[in-house]
Amino acid sequence: MLFIGAGGMAAQLFEDLLAMKMPDVVFWSEMDTTNPYIKENFSVIGTDEEVMNYFKNISPSFVLCVGDAPSRKIVAERFTKLGGQIASFISPFSNTSPFLKSIGNGTVILRDTDIEPGVVVGEMCLINKQGNLGHGCKVGSYCDIGPDVIISANSEIGDHCMIGMRSVILPKVKIGKNVTVAAGAVVTKNIADNAVVSGVPATLRFYKKEKIQ
Repeated sequence: MLFIGAGGMAAQLFEDLLAMKMPDVVFWSEMDTTNPYIKENFSVIGTDEEVMNYFKNISPSFVLCVGDAPSRKIVAERFTKLGGQIASFISPFSNTSPFLKSIGNGTVILRDTDIEPGVVVGEMCLINKQGNLGHGCKVGSYCDIGPDVIISANSEIGDHCMIGMRSVILPKVKIGKNVTVAAGAVVTKNIADNAVVSGVPATLRFYKKEKIQ
């Protein structure tokens, strides 16, 4: 499988891939990676020709190791046009219920995350380390969920949201689209689209001028 990117997110996946002993793991980066241990243990390629050769002769699957959601969409389109098929990746060192409902294409879930039954996660999300997705919760597409985040049971998060590290979403709370929740916030009530909230309990700071459909 081809992993797109060899920076910080790739570093988070590195030890998982070593432990899994997955065959044919290759990283892609147009620049020399700042993580020497990646290229010491795995092949790194950087041209479109090498990518197309990999897709044709080894595997068409690729995983996005890209930190922000807007860039993930652009990169996914680029590599799909080169013949690839986007795949999700769930760390085997996460505690993932076999009764989760669905995980969308391109979503990456890092280690030590608890995912309870009935969870739905959309496409091209990043669920960072040591979080908890409570039973029946729903996370939209193109979301970034920071480390140590608790998304409580039956809560809902819209598309294109950023949930800061160590924040807490209480049960049955609904968060709209394109919302930013600051690190450490505790969200106790519903949040409208395009809002930026912070604090304990979380309160509205402002609405974003740029809106995402």
